[in-house]
Amino acid sequence: MFQPASLKGDSPTPIDEEFRNKYLILYFINIILSIIPCVLFELGYLGIFWKKGIYLLYFFLLPLNIILLIYLLQFSAIIISILFLTVLKLIYPPKEGTFKRNSKDKDYIYWNIRNIIKKWPLFITASNPFPWFKNRFTLRFFGVKIGKNGMHDNSWISSEFVSIGKNVIIGMNSTLLSFGIEQDTFILRKIIVEDNVIIGAKCVLLPGTHIKYNTKLSAHSYTNFNAILHENSIYMGHPAKLKEK
Repeated sequence: MFQPASLKGDSPTPIDEEFRNKYLILYFINIILSIIPCVLFELGYLGIFWKKGIYLLYFFLLPLNIILLIYLLQFSAIIISILFLTVLKLIYPPKEGTFKRNSKDKDYIYWNIRNIIKKWPLFITASNPFPWFKNRFTLRFFGVKIGKNGMHDNSWISSEFVSIGKNVIIGMNSTLLSFGIEQDTFILRKIIVEDNVIIGAKCVLLPGTHIKYNTKLSAHSYTNFNAILHENSIYMGHPAKLKEK
């Protein structure tokens, strides 16, 4: 049975415990490298404003300093992750398919490594004072296509193999999963949501789902693997079935 494996504030990026322990160093390297620009920024801030006669200005600008620091950390984490991912994709490009969920399957191994690399920037983005930047900003850096004029800030979206069109509304706590795990099988399929689609609250889209133009998926529904929801229709249920056209 497909299950959202990680539904915290970030995007669903589960990591197999075996690979978490083996490649944890990548996570800490990302943290350390993303903190370095923040340290340099703070040293510059102290050097400019921590001077006799302008101590008051230092404290007056402190709130702005903190906000800038948060976004500098976020941006640094994203850039470092993109550099790691670029090298990783040159070594082994990600692809869709059905694979074995074990330590000998390269597709499963590299999917876990990609999740390790993306975990820190996604966590930072979801934890900052403006978390909607996660879906509108960070996921786009990782290759997720998200159209304009949408509302999906309170949903969980996989960080790869997802394409969302324009004017799409995704309800609170809905989940778009481009991956699935069934016992010893690992599945990775692209999710496509076309323009003017409405997805109700607490829905789950499983790998390979394609929701076509101007279609509605009622709240608390989920789609089957590789489901196709045709245009100008309403779907609902477990799994989602055509309700009205």
